[in-house]
Amino acid sequence: MKIIQMCRVEKLIMKYIFVIICAVVFHDDLGVNSQKFFPNLPGDFRIEYKAFIRCQIKTNNDIRLNLYLSKKSANTTEIRGNVTIGKPIDDSWTANAIFAIKDSIGGWKDNAHIFKFEKACTTIKNFLGKEWKLALNSFGAENTNCPLLPGVYVGKGKYELTNFISNSNFPKIFFYGTYKVRFFLTDKNNIEHGCGSVVVEVKRPWETD
Repeated sequence: MKIIQMCRVEKLIMKYIFVIICAVVFHDDLGVNSQKFFPNLPGDFRIEYKAFIRCQIKTNNDIRLNLYLSKKSANTTEIRGNVTIGKPIDDSWTANAIFAIKDSIGGWKDNAHIFKFEKACTTIKNFLGKEWKLALNSFGAENTNCPLLPGVYVGKGKYELTNFISNSNFPKIFFYGTYKVRFFLTDKNNIEHGCGSVVVEVKRPWETD
């Protein structure tokens, strides 16, 4: 009996060591410049989408994300609205994502994670996996290759986020908590183009509201 219990403990320890190593590798592989603020243990998770927040960039308004979330049911959320692209989005751009995490008293801890993705178009395409074509097709884009061409793309109310994590290359293990993620593009002069924020809650699979 003691041998069996020891084996179980060893397996549990190895599992959490593996999770932590995966988290570190994930951050390093993406070229993350981050404070690595991990208030909770990581594990299997599900995503609850809370809100999409529009933001305006006064100096460069050539990429506009007029998007919002629409809940079809308790477990199904769609992205609706439209996206305006004023110039091609190619691999000369850099994609950026800045995570803030909600603390125990309800405030936001800014810059919890800072991600920079060079070769924005190709990197995002590879990161999204199957979701890349699903998202572009649902917004009426005929071209699903890089670069993304200028135009106004209108959502048809068909882009559901239900399978986003399983279809994309997002880590399947992550740190629990509520995050506000601000994402934007920068050009070769490090000038921002386009901006949006999404609020999500990373929950354990069995957790309810």
